[in-house]
Amino acid sequence: MSVTMAPVCGALGCSDDADVVVDHPNHGERVVCADHADGQEVVGDV
Repeated sequence: MSVTMAPVCGALGCSDDADVVVDHPNHGERVVCADHADGQEVVGDV
């Protein structure tokens, strides 16, 4: 049996499903949920 997991938000303390990839000014590209994408440049979808 195989288990497939969706990527989760890379913001500290957040366990929501990731929605987009953002270009964070201090941390580079990160996958985050929609709530943590605010104010960041979105560079891709998950």
